[in-house]
Amino acid sequence: MALGQYHLFLGMSAALLLLNGVSVAATPEEKIPGGWTPIKNVNDHHVQYLGSLAVKSQNLVGASLKFKSVISGETQVVDGTNYRLVIEALNGNSMDKYQAVVYEKIRITSFNPLLG
Repeated sequence: MALGQYHLFLGMSAALLLLNGVSVAATPEEKIPGGWTPIKNVNDHHVQYLGSLAVKSQNLVGASLKFKSVISGETQVVDGTNYRLVIEALNGNSMDKYQAVVYEKIRITSFNPLLG
C-alpha cells in the first residue's frame, strides 16, 4: 500500500506520549457514538504500518526511536479514522511504551474511465 494513497495527519503535539500505566481502553459504559472501539487484530499490516509511521514522524522532529510493534489500539470513526495506538519502541537501550494518535483520511480525487 503506497504512502501516496493516504492523507495522513499526525497530531505532533499529541502523537507520542509516554504512558505511565494509564489504560486507554474505554469501558462498555463509556461507549458513545463516535467512541473508541478496540482493534481486534493489532498485528494487521496496516495497523503496524501506522505505528511505524508515527515513530518515524517523531524521529523527524528530533527523537531517536526504533519502532518495535503496536501492542494494542483503538479506532474512532469521524470524518476519517482516528487510530489510538500503544506502541513499543526502543529509546536508546530502553524499550518504552508510547501512545500515538494517527488520523487517517482517504480521498479519491478522481475516478474516470479510460478511453481507447
